[in-house]
This record gives sequence, C-alpha cells and structure tokens, in this order.
Amino acid sequence: MKLLKPYYEPLLLIIIIITFLLFRKELLGANIYVILGSIVAFYFIPIKIIALIINPDRKQQGLTVLSSLIIAITIGASFIAVNDKNFTGLQTVTYVLAVINVIFMIYAFFKDLERKAFLLHLIIVGFISVMLDFI
Repeated sequence: MKLLKPYYEPLLLIIIIITFLLFRKELLGANIYVILGSIVAFYFIPIKIIALIINPDRKQQGLTVLSSLIIAITIGASFIAVNDKNFTGLQTVTYVLAVINVIFMIYAFFKDLERKAFLLHLIIVGFISVMLDFI
C-alpha cells in the first residue's frame, strides 16, 4: 500500500482519461463520465485544499492549490466538451488550458522538490490532447 500512496492522484487522472476514451468509443454514457469526473474534480478542489489547510507542514502550498485549480478547471472543460462539443470558444479555452499546463509543468520541473505536480500536469496535457481530438 505504501507503494501506491504517492501515485493515487496520477491514477485518478489516468482513470479519467480512460473513462473519457470509453465515452468517445460510445461504450460509456455521458452521465457516467460526468459522475466519475465530478468525484475526481471534487477531490482536487475542496478536499485537497482542506487537507492543505489542516496540515500546514507541507511545503509549497500555493503551488499545490494552483495545481489543483488548474486540474479541476480542465476536468470541467471536458464536461462542457462531453455535453456540447460545439460550444463557442471551447477549443480556444482548451488551448489556453494546455499552455497554462505546459508552463506549470516547466515551473514544477525546475522549482518543485516533489515532482508530483510535474507528473500530474503531464497527464493533464495528455488528457487535453485527447480532448482536443474530440472537439
């Protein structure tokens, strides 16, 4: 279990990508993807931020909070893509999110001591490329 503990957040994001791909292949319904994505986004926004407030010993709290916000916004954009892929400006917003994620990846690679944010945003950039192919 100790081996899996540091990798549960990337595992959640990989599950989101797999669920999105299954939705694209029409093996899963949109409601199942939205429910699963909401649970993961709910983890990244309030639960992870509350855990940071309760445990002030963690370093780089601002970086972790910003990382959680970016990940949740990207998952939210995928909800819009699932429900209405012809939404005006969705492709532009998705490209902006991709640029923000790449910038955040570069910053996390050089400044973050854990490298966890780098891995999370690398997975999110892969998810954005899958999402842009869908739009």
